[in-house]
Amino acid sequence: SLNDMGLQLADMFSPPERVSVSEAAEKYVSLNIPGAYVGPFRNSMTPYMQEPMDCLASRDFEGVGFCGPAQSAKTQSLILNWIAYSVVVDPMDMIVYNPSHSAARDFAVRRVDRMHRHSPAVGRMLSPKADDDNRHDKMYRNGMMLSLSWPSVSEFAGKPIGRAALTDFDRMDDDIDGDGNPFDLASKRTTTFGSFAMTVAE
Repeated sequence: SLNDMGLQLADMFSPPERVSVSEAAEKYVSLNIPGAYVGPFRNSMTPYMQEPMDCLASRDFEGVGFCGPAQSAKTQSLILNWIAYSVVVDPMDMIVYNPSHSAARDFAVRRVDRMHRHSPAVGRMLSPKADDDNRHDKMYRNGMMLSLSWPSVSEFAGKPIGRAALTDFDRMDDDIDGDGNPFDLASKRTTTFGSFAMTVAE
C-alpha cells in the first residue's frame, strides 16, 4: 500500500541507530538451535566476545582477528551478529568468505536463513522479491547486499564491499592461486570505504 511504501522510505532516510554491535545483538538477534539453545542472544553468555564484537563498528581499526576454540560463539558473535547489525542498524554491503563453495551454501541455509526466520527485525528487512534471496546473495529492503562466498581469485576480485568476514580462516589456503593471503585479498575489497571499512577473520 501507499502507506507501507511511505514507511519503508522513511526507514531508508532515517539516521543509523546509535548502538554498538553487541547492543544490537541483544536487541535484535534471537537464536533457535535445536537441541541446544532457543531464546534471545545474551552477551552475558559469552562476555569474552563483547569487546571484539564492538571493534567491528569502530573507525579506529581496519581489521579484527579472533582465534578461539570450536563452539565458543565466534561465528555467531563476529559474523552473524555483525550481519544483523548491518541489516537493521547501519546498512553496508557485506561479504562472508567460507572455506569452500559447499561451506558457503551450508552457512547460508544453516546460519543466515535460520537467523532470518527467528530474528524478526532482521527477517523483516529481507527483500520480498524471490530473486533477491538465494544461496549466495541476500538483498534487503534498505538496499544492502550480503554475499556468501569462498576463496578464489575471481571471488576476491572486482567487488567494492565495505565489510568483509572470513569464517574458519584456519581452513583456508595461505596463498590463493599465487595472489596472496585471503585476509589481505578480502581487505582490498574494502579500500574504497576508508575508515568505515572493516575486515574480520575468525
